[in-house]
Amino acid sequence: MRRAAIVAPVRTPSGIEGGALSGMPPEWLASTVLSAVIDRSGIDPMRIEDVAMAYIGAGLPLAVPGFLTDRRCGSGLQAVITAAMMVQTGAADVVVAGGVESAANAAARHAESAGESDLRNAEELARRYGISRTEADEFAVASHRKAARAWRQGAFAAEVISVGVLDEPGSADPGLEDTGGHRILRDEGLRDDVSTYTLAALRPLLVNGVVTAGNMTAHRHGAAACLVVAEDRLADLGVTPMAYLVGWAAAGCDSGTATLGAAPAVAKLLGRTGTTLDDIDLVEVNEGFAVEVLALAREWGFDPTDRLNVNGSAIALGHPVGATGLRIMTTMLHELSRTGGNYGLEAIALGHDHGIAALFESAGSAPIAETPRGARFHGARPNRRFGRHRA
Repeated sequence: MRRAAIVAPVRTPSGIEGGALSGMPPEWLASTVLSAVIDRSGIDPMRIEDVAMAYIGAGLPLAVPGFLTDRRCGSGLQAVITAAMMVQTGAADVVVAGGVESAANAAARHAESAGESDLRNAEELARRYGISRTEADEFAVASHRKAARAWRQGAFAAEVISVGVLDEPGSADPGLEDTGGHRILRDEGLRDDVSTYTLAALRPLLVNGVVTAGNMTAHRHGAAACLVVAEDRLADLGVTPMAYLVGWAAAGCDSGTATLGAAPAVAKLLGRTGTTLDDIDLVEVNEGFAVEVLALAREWGFDPTDRLNVNGSAIALGHPVGATGLRIMTTMLHELSRTGGNYGLEAIALGHDHGIAALFESAGSAPIAETPRGARFHGARPNRRFGRHRA
């Protein structure tokens, strides 16, 4: 089976409610990232066979079809996975995958991403795993500080593309530079001055609870996209891969209290690929709630200051629901490339009772050999390189 290569992953800055991106229609954001993917990869748009995202324009031929994927806040990652399955099976050689979130569907998405059942589950996790309000706030502060540090050190420079914002949204082409508007270059809502002192002043969302608006994610606007290309067509197409999809899994948990939505999917994925957390250089877990990520780390016996969300995540960068899965992948793959890592694991809770996870390998690492036991991918990692990332 052909390997699926990830080429030119990019994202827009994240935009806050009422911010510069909040009035931008989804097709504007989608066109912006898709145009950037084509420009960066250098691919002939005529070679693109399908688009796993609603899109308009972006310089693609009208003959290129498109389709939607929907797996809640994992929709962007599911778009990549679906595109990968298409190239792995020979149904296509080149597919664009992407996700977008804008004001057009903000209200419904926000209600979905922070439902009362998920909030109560987060509080149950805090009680079961002994996570205090202080710990949750400290984790949130670390997310902001890591993201702010990433901007200062230029870690986000390669993955983030600017977005043209016009005085009259939807009235012009995103490729136009000479407009009366301006360009958004940096994530909105990121607070490099936040502290546990300021977060301590916030009221918990439930009486005597741990979760506050400061230690959970908030809705954002934004988009992300990449090319997914069959490995055996890379040279012919003249494109350079950043990584390969190794495997993925989705799984649910028994209904009840204190469930870790992402845990079953990660366990299923690691079992399929024959890998362990010790084999992985970077772990990216969506920060729906700080207590959820901390509980997951305790369940794994994993140090949350080591290899986990090293450039911050959704608490600092926000939750553009339709694009979150691909935003996380984009950030992780650029960090792998920047630091010379080999393997990255992405995990997203899709509500409190199920989740999705995917494993990627850097294009610079040796392929993982197939095993005869039925798992699609398996192998030991050569030249393991460990690094510690701290806020």
